[in-house]
Amino acid sequence: MFDNVLIISYFIFILVVGFWKKSKSDSFEYILMGRRLTLPIFVMTLVSSWYGGIFGVSEYTYSYGVSNWIIFGLPYTIFGIIFALIFAKKAHQSNVFSIPELLGKRHKSLRSMSAIWVFILSSPAPYIVGIGLFIQFYFGIQLHYAIIIGTVISTLYIFNGGLASVARTDVIQFILMFLGFFTIIFILSTQYLSPFELFKALPESHTQANGGQSWTYILVWFFIASWTLIDPGFHQRIYATPNPETAKKGILYAVIFWLLFDILTTLTGLYAFHLLPQNSVASLSFLALGQMVLPPGLFGLFVIGLSATIMSTLDSTALISGTTLIHDLFPTQFSHIQSQRNQNNLGIFITLFVGIILAIFLPSIVSLWYTLGTLTIPALLFPVISSYYPKYQISWKLLRLNLIATPLLSFLWMSFAKVDQWHYLFNLEPFYPGIIASIFIWIYAKYSNQMGEI
Repeated sequence: MFDNVLIISYFIFILVVGFWKKSKSDSFEYILMGRRLTLPIFVMTLVSSWYGGIFGVSEYTYSYGVSNWIIFGLPYTIFGIIFALIFAKKAHQSNVFSIPELLGKRHKSLRSMSAIWVFILSSPAPYIVGIGLFIQFYFGIQLHYAIIIGTVISTLYIFNGGLASVARTDVIQFILMFLGFFTIIFILSTQYLSPFELFKALPESHTQANGGQSWTYILVWFFIASWTLIDPGFHQRIYATPNPETAKKGILYAVIFWLLFDILTTLTGLYAFHLLPQNSVASLSFLALGQMVLPPGLFGLFVIGLSATIMSTLDSTALISGTTLIHDLFPTQFSHIQSQRNQNNLGIFITLFVGIILAIFLPSIVSLWYTLGTLTIPALLFPVISSYYPKYQISWKLLRLNLIATPLLSFLWMSFAKVDQWHYLFNLEPFYPGIIASIFIWIYAKYSNQMGEI
């Protein structure tokens, strides 16, 4: 009962914080906070909005052990540092609202085409699945209804304040997500067994770097981590900072918190594998472990930490995907709606509706991550990076080809080259045909004199 009171109080408190202040109607304020995002809030909102697929981490760590960090930790840390040192300043100085607007500087058709992939890449669907699984497990509600209820609670305040509401709630959620995982690790390591004893007790499958998976599968996740370089949430928050130095320092500080949180979540997943029955649901192992080892009150705190992790990403992706839909994909179709706030809110509503449909029909967070990353990263990676370096830009027609052909190749390989449930023809994951095609387009541009300041 006490846990229920804590959790419901948290939901109410988050809604109050989110609705505390209404943003101005103009898009500059609604989407970018008028570029007033300070360093501490930048770090907290970047970190908290990065871990929404916490049940995906639960699923993978429970199933494959420490390779969770090799797949979902190390690559993102590396690309985060690269972004901070190389791209943060250039991204801030681009003086745009979004990635599609950045690419649209080359040719107006590229803005709407790239917006399709940004809309998909920033889909809130994986995090809608997460909040739905959480509510289903804890309150015993049917998954479809749990998804809808969780989505409403997690995003309602966006319609009032845009990025400012997201940032305010992210500060609270940042604190709670760390507090929740520190709590369970402290109880596990002091009342059950230490992390060193845990590692000795684990089977080899859960201590191997690849977790028993093929290295070609592991490698594709490393490439998918290049998602960081084109992540719309990354870019939005950089655009919202007052200067490039804030963006650069903020990402480097965020990397430190990522490393710490990765340690906490991976350890929790390993404890779950060791202590829970073998037939446990992998994606819900964090919740099941907390229910088993934590007393009332502390379990409620841990549950709040889990939900905060999901909600902080769900609201962020909904905002980005919704505003991309209105400003970049259909910039004129909704111009008859006079209020920019109402335009943005309509985009968010459509985004959430599509996300709920995806979540119901593909209720696996890892599968959604894999599919979305495989299709969109080959389309966007080189176009976004090259946009910061004029001498590496290619003609807009080849850029358009890249936006069309590379995701199409990955999709066709994903659809028709599957040998069985886990393997593809020649052991080639669908990401590779797309990214290889993108590389060849840039090589062709180089040797056909279609690269440079054109």
